[in-house]
Amino acid sequence: MKKLLVLALLCMPFLGNSQIVNEKNVKDWGYGENKIKKAPKKIYVKDFFVNYQVLSSNSETTTNSDLDRATSMMSVGLVGLETEDFQEITDAAYKRMVSKLTDAGYEIVGSEEAGKAEMFQDYTKLTGGTPSQAQIIGYISTAPTGYDYYVKRVTNKGKAKDAFFDVTPKLSKELGDIPVLEANVSFQFVTIDGSSFAGAAKMKGNVNFVLAATAIGTSSEGFFGSKIETSPSLERVVWKGGAVGAGALSIIQFSPKSDISIEGVVEQKKFKEYVSSNSYKPSYANIVITQDKKIEVSHQVKADREAYKTKSLQALNEYLDQMIQKLIDSANG
Repeated sequence: MKKLLVLALLCMPFLGNSQIVNEKNVKDWGYGENKIKKAPKKIYVKDFFVNYQVLSSNSETTTNSDLDRATSMMSVGLVGLETEDFQEITDAAYKRMVSKLTDAGYEIVGSEEAGKAEMFQDYTKLTGGTPSQAQIIGYISTAPTGYDYYVKRVTNKGKAKDAFFDVTPKLSKELGDIPVLEANVSFQFVTIDGSSFAGAAKMKGNVNFVLAATAIGTSSEGFFGSKIETSPSLERVVWKGGAVGAGALSIIQFSPKSDISIEGVVEQKKFKEYVSSNSYKPSYANIVITQDKKIEVSHQVKADREAYKTKSLQALNEYLDQMIQKLIDSANG
């Protein structure tokens, strides 16, 4: 009996740190991977961005037969974390990825050398380490501290814009026909859906912390109601390899098949709000309904700070490992 107890205790740390991202929940959809073994052992990290959702809001407007209007708005915020926590996760994942690449014999091309590419002559150079709220609605976006990268332009609101078309194969060629790495990953904790029927508006918020297949940022302040922005999670290595046209000879590419749940990080909650344009509710119910005015309802979701940092980093590392290991195996094949 004692032996069984000791064995169980020894196994507990491993059970608590089970794998989050694996080959079953990511999609491998590259092509010509084995051809990358002919590529130089140099690589340029064009993009490395990690986005963390901290707020989501949505609204739904309903109108009854008398043309009375009511708008329901729900906003959900994440609490228990500091901005530096997100930057810390990103920095650690980037450092680990670079270490794995250099250990495999890859030379990382720096921003100064990359900046000589013809494509980047009219681009803006930025440096990571300062989290931004301008990229995706409700998300804090990060790039690694000290990591320099180039963007097509920066808007007046601070949002970095890239080229509309896929220019990475072209960049690979301009850098001396070397592989180019891109990674954009998002973590999401809540989704809010709205619907209206027969003069009533309904809002529903579902809390589930995930490595998102596609980050969804929503705001109730759009010109035509709610505003929505999306950003797919995607990681890839692109090698032009002398391919003709705009394509590439080899692309190693992964993305989540669907949202990948990360348990034990945020408290589990569900929110529902129902608003009718025909009725009033007392102010003590935390909802005030008046004709043609918005109803604002705020909610908070608490995160376990240490669990968030530990498990987000684990998921991020495991996700990046899918791409890096495929690159190493293909290059050595």
